[in-house]
Amino acid sequence: MNKKNRKKKHILLIFFTLVIIFFILQLTFERKQDFFTEKCKIDIYRFEQDFFSIEKDSFDIHFLNVQKKFPAFFSDTSISFNKDIFLNDTLRDVLDSVNLIFQNRIPNIHQLEEGFCNYKDYFPEDNLSIYTFIDKEFDYKTPVVFANDKLFVSLHLFLGSSHTFYNFLPNYIKYAHDTTFLASSCFVTLAGKHIPYPDVSKFLDIILYYSKAYFFAQTMMPDVLDYQLFKCPEEKIEWCYTNEGAIWRHMIERDYLFSTSTDLLDKFVHLAPFSQFGSSSDTDSPGSVGVWLGLQIWKSYAKNNDITLIDILNETNYMKVLNNSGYKP
Repeated sequence: MNKKNRKKKHILLIFFTLVIIFFILQLTFERKQDFFTEKCKIDIYRFEQDFFSIEKDSFDIHFLNVQKKFPAFFSDTSISFNKDIFLNDTLRDVLDSVNLIFQNRIPNIHQLEEGFCNYKDYFPEDNLSIYTFIDKEFDYKTPVVFANDKLFVSLHLFLGSSHTFYNFLPNYIKYAHDTTFLASSCFVTLAGKHIPYPDVSKFLDIILYYSKAYFFAQTMMPDVLDYQLFKCPEEKIEWCYTNEGAIWRHMIERDYLFSTSTDLLDKFVHLAPFSQFGSSSDTDSPGSVGVWLGLQIWKSYAKNNDITLIDILNETNYMKVLNNSGYKP
């Protein structure tokens, strides 16, 4: 009997010990989660919601409150202008479309939060915030703008490629107007804060300068996919990897790397439906293949050298980067 009691007590002791360990681990996990949540939280201010929710009959009164809350959106002579915007039927239609997607939250917000969390590791003193808005301008080249520690996001430029608002745009530009590209657009734009303005003219320098922003975005969001960075179909990125060696040989054999011809920018750097190699498979490539190539050089450079992200952002000796990258596709 005593032996049975001792065995029973031993089992109970093990059980209670496991319960205590479980609760300690759970408490530790919750505290880490709370810390992570607080550290990674990014403030998002919805200007379009505050502005367009003003009562029409009391616009002049409540407009002042919105103006105080969002001074970046107004000038000293803005009241009559913005009342016209408030009453604009086209913008009301835009707002309805935006609310269908962004009414309660930003889709894929976890990507932004993860990126912001990593950003705080590199730049702990920075306090970023996001301001969303809509306007009458469909400036497809700049869906996100950075100024004064604020990212201004044009929500009307992330409604999906099939939206009727984009009917006037060519298909390769329509494709980029989807929520899947919102987070990457934010971090590619934010990179500009940390990259010195260039004085470059050679093709190599230009592609390495522009691709820094993509390297920055990938560092902030390690799980981001290449097609999300370059805003093109996945198969076009697959084409790049399949033909990486041929792309590199094309550049080397034609002495493009050290050329100052601006024609190369239109062929391989600027926004375009595809890059121009002069081959039958050009249409299978994405535009900006040169920037994609520059990103591969940076990856090789980072892998083969003891350097930090800050070193890469500040590096302007692009010949040194190429020579020390060990890049050999």
